[in-house]
Amino acid sequence: MELTGSVGIRGLNRKADVSLVQEALNRVISVPYALLKVDGLIGPRTNEAIARFQRVVLKFQRPDSLIEKGGKTWDGLSLYLSQSKQQVASVLACPVPSSASKIAVKVRKIAWGAKVSPAFKNKVIQICKELEVSADFLMACMAFETGETFSPSIKNAAGSGATGLIQFMPATAKGMGTSTEALAKMSAVAQLDYVKKYFLPYRSRLQKLEDVYMAILYPAAIGKPVDHALFKEGRKTYSQNKGFDANKDGKITLSEISTKVRAKYEKGLGAGYIG
Repeated sequence: MELTGSVGIRGLNRKADVSLVQEALNRVISVPYALLKVDGLIGPRTNEAIARFQRVVLKFQRPDSLIEKGGKTWDGLSLYLSQSKQQVASVLACPVPSSASKIAVKVRKIAWGAKVSPAFKNKVIQICKELEVSADFLMACMAFETGETFSPSIKNAAGSGATGLIQFMPATAKGMGTSTEALAKMSAVAQLDYVKKYFLPYRSRLQKLEDVYMAILYPAAIGKPVDHALFKEGRKTYSQNKGFDANKDGKITLSEISTKVRAKYEKGLGAGYIG
């Protein structure tokens, strides 16, 4: 993948280009900064992230919040599509050759890609293209749900009966014309068809990492603010998810859940995991 035009202030801002830039910028953004929505729409937050990248990472004296095909900003930013942050840091310590972005994009990698088969990775990329969701976000959520195993047969430790890549509940599996027993017998690549089927009703709404995970855990919370309380003490849903209640205040907010999933996202983009 490569830019077809410019992105940012005064850019052409084609949707596919903006989405690609947003995904790359998210790999640069570190906690506590919030990740960008990967929605293909240019706006103040994306423009600010471009300028911050130019100023902080590339050391531009006059950031212009504009990324041009073949320009210095894209040469540097596109490296994050094929390498870990640690690797990019060493590359950017030296002048970036003009061909760097072309090389990087040809070998584009995704979060946790080094921990799955090439067939699994390629299928995830294709599914995410159809669902209009970041492959990094979906991979981070599957890593979280499976304890980083990406096993199609892994079961919920609390005994809920949930199974597989996104912990399909028995009722959910039945609604898709299968069962958790059948899902557990599938290969990881085959089970991805059911992952796609599960997410299809939420297509175009999965713009944030939190949206993707909420689609799995609690779809009613897709798009909610980070301080939204999902579960409260005294209810079964709280008991099932009380491990998320970091401050032990009897309520579980989207922010508390997001922190744990974000950690998987960050880890998945590190050396030895991105691939």
